[in-house]
Parts: sequence; structure tokens; C-alpha cells
Amino acid sequence: MDFLDILPKDYSNMNYDNIRHIRMDKEPLPHWEEINGILSTMDGEILRFLIHSKIPIENLIRFELAGRGFDKNHRWIGFSKSFEIWLKNN
Repeated sequence: MDFLDILPKDYSNMNYDNIRHIRMDKEPLPHWEEINGILSTMDGEILRFLIHSKIPIENLIRFELAGRGFDKNHRWIGFSKSFEIWLKNN
């Protein structure tokens, strides 16, 4: 995943104008295209549930990544070690 090397470290200050520009990009970066595709095809009731219930999306993602057995550099390390890395408190 070469594109991971060029990504900014923090998108926490992303605003709706930033999102609008990403969505309007004629040649979006592959990761933005995937993320937008996932969200735009997801049932609206599920999206509303995630917001209304304050589901910790980061925790869901970390748990999924832990179950794949790779570290943060996408190197195979096995499931036990992967759970240690991904599920520790940040």
C-alpha cells in the first residue's frame, strides 16, 4: 500500500468543505474513492444508526484490523500480536 506513505498523519480537522472537494475530485486517490463508495452505497438507516448510537467507528475498525493478523505497516505478525497492537489504548 504505497499510498499510505504519503498520507497526512491527521485528518481530525477535516470539515465539510474539505469533504466536498474530495468528493468533486475527478481523479480521487484510491482510498478516498473506496471510502466514498462504501458510504454512498450503505443503507441510510445504518448510517443514521451509527451517528445516533454514537458507535465508536475507530474501535470497529481496529477490531477488524486486529483480526487480520497484520501490523500497522501491513506486515504479517500473527493474530495474537496483531490484537495486542491494534487493540491497545491510543
